[in-house]
Amino acid sequence: MLHEFLHFFGRAICHQLEERSLLASGEVLSVCARDTGIYIGIFSSLIYLHISKRKTNITIPTVKWSFFLLLLMVPMIIDGLGSYTHLFESSNMRRLITGTGFGLVLPYFLYPLALGKALEKKAQPVISKSADLLNPFLISSSLGGVVYWGKLPYIVIDGFIILVILGWASLLVSLLFFKMRQPLFKWMFSIVGSLVFLSFLSILHNIIIS
Repeated sequence: MLHEFLHFFGRAICHQLEERSLLASGEVLSVCARDTGIYIGIFSSLIYLHISKRKTNITIPTVKWSFFLLLLMVPMIIDGLGSYTHLFESSNMRRLITGTGFGLVLPYFLYPLALGKALEKKAQPVISKSADLLNPFLISSSLGGVVYWGKLPYIVIDGFIILVILGWASLLVSLLFFKMRQPLFKWMFSIVGSLVFLSFLSILHNIIIS
């Protein structure tokens, strides 16, 4: 039943092709290797920023850092387009690596907005030193290795990925309630909203492929 629950929410954002997915304990993960990488990257940046920056007035990166971050997204775009147009054959390791690079970038732009302090005059750029990018890179590299080689049980790895998906969706939905001054209600609405939205996508996906 837990397996079905995880795959239900994985279906909301992924095609779930077995040949493009990683294994853990002999079982296929709920999302493909590329999506697994994306959410490993998202988690790595998000957890670092939340620990080190949540009490700081931060805004999006400078133009220089933004350009560098956007370059990290290019490999996955090329790999994805090349794979889906059959220009070349990708591999699960490549999908995982390029997906991780893509996912690392997203929290640097959206986390400051979620905190609601990005527009304040005294807000400082979210990247103020090279460690602000290096540390998430090291975290994601370690997690990626653990996941790729299946060093933890299926339920741990798959549960972790789905929790990250739910957490990221809740963060995105919270942007709709940026004017709400009660944090408890804001995050309650955000979590419920993300669960409803992902459930809708999963059911729609199931209807389309059936």
